[in-house]
Amino acid sequence: MIDVRVLHKTQFVSPEELPCLVLPLFDEPLSAFSSLIERADASTLERLCERDVISSKAQEVYLLPTPLSRLRNVLLLGLGNREKFNAEILRRAAGKACALLEKNRIGAVVFDASLESNFPLHAFVEAAVLGQYSYDRYKSQDQSQPPKVALREITILCDVSADVAGLRRRCEQVLIACDSANWARDLASMPPNDLTPTRLAELAKEMAKQGHLSCEIIDEDHMAKLGMNAILGVARGSEQRANLMVLRYESPGAKRTLAVVGKGVTFDTGGISIKPSESMHEMKYDMSGAAAVLGAMRAIAALKPAINIIALAPAVENMPGANAQRPGDIVKAYNGKTIEVLNTDAEGRLVLADALAYAVDKFKPDCIVDLATLTGACVTALGHYAAGVTATDDALYEALCRASDVSGERIWRLPLWEDYDKLIEGTHADLANIGPRGEAGSIIGGCFLKHFVGDTPWAHLDIAGAAWGGKNISYLRDKDASGFGVRLLTQWILDQAEAPV
Repeated sequence: MIDVRVLHKTQFVSPEELPCLVLPLFDEPLSAFSSLIERADASTLERLCERDVISSKAQEVYLLPTPLSRLRNVLLLGLGNREKFNAEILRRAAGKACALLEKNRIGAVVFDASLESNFPLHAFVEAAVLGQYSYDRYKSQDQSQPPKVALREITILCDVSADVAGLRRRCEQVLIACDSANWARDLASMPPNDLTPTRLAELAKEMAKQGHLSCEIIDEDHMAKLGMNAILGVARGSEQRANLMVLRYESPGAKRTLAVVGKGVTFDTGGISIKPSESMHEMKYDMSGAAAVLGAMRAIAALKPAINIIALAPAVENMPGANAQRPGDIVKAYNGKTIEVLNTDAEGRLVLADALAYAVDKFKPDCIVDLATLTGACVTALGHYAAGVTATDDALYEALCRASDVSGERIWRLPLWEDYDKLIEGTHADLANIGPRGEAGSIIGGCFLKHFVGDTPWAHLDIAGAAWGGKNISYLRDKDASGFGVRLLTQWILDQAEAPV
């Protein structure tokens, strides 16, 4: 993990040699660069700005080597118009900066933001942790190339009026949350021949043990006794056995309990309703919801908020085997609802149905949030830049919105009008698992899940687009899983722990 120090400018003792000084640059007349820059280097930077060689445009970054001075490099972060500036602009500028730092083999920086007040310094740390991630454990190492130099030390200098203790605490929180997001990205990126439902459960148990969380793995035999036939129906076509992971974090004296549920389909062929082959390899990411809730639990175990958390992650593989579930089958879920399976590729809502109903019945949480790569319709609606949300409770949605604003993981609400309920009435069962072709697909998925949470305040996040594939986000490579949801859930849980009961 990156070593981060936060200091008042007056507390900083400059070493004889500084590898790199990072400075924010807004679209306005220069007042000063930094007292750490020698006069000759400051003059050079001023001339380069005057000649428009250096731009203050948002996400424009410029590295000036200064090998003849004590300060070896200066990196300027273009942040654009100050009135439009926010933490996401800093994240994206910092993401581009990290690429420059890696290219120039710079492993330590001093970020001098001492001339700025109320500056979202944590966003620079977030981008540094997330932006350096790549999933290459299956690649052979090229011994002819020197090893990469990663950014491992960040010193942040803030103005004298800043709450240094608060900034340090915030940076520690985002370090832990982003490290856990990267852990979740590893899970999502693992090939499906290695990440089976059983292996996912083993990794969850290892993480829980390290974080002193309780962890129960409910196997297929136990699920059958409990009546979780919706999960078991999806699992029928695979030789891999399904399971339901239940992790618990308990804070002494806490009066509230939150539940989070994540879809863990480790590979989704679509079953008998088989998917097109063109992008089927991406269906290893269909367990990104489970990765997100497990990653959030990993962060919560380290941060120890004063609230109780239950995490459930049903893990299953959806395959078209000889015993696979067929279109037209009817299954009875944990809560007694019968479901007419009209499309076996709408399997995510089936595995979530049992997990949600079990969470509500067994643990009686104050509210429940689920995350799932549920529908292609959500990708059509929002692309790869936000999760679609259906929710039964306005206060819960607003709390998630606040966490979204802080974390930068965007969400957008979709309606749950009663009209949509009519579209999933089963012909021969209580519910059908799909609605009319081409109509409100993402909403229909949320509408279906609503039947399994009772009166418990609930929100469903469809992360089908946000879990991978977002382009032009400098701190998230589009060829890797994004870890979407870990930072959002972690922030939401921390907020709830501090909210009045």
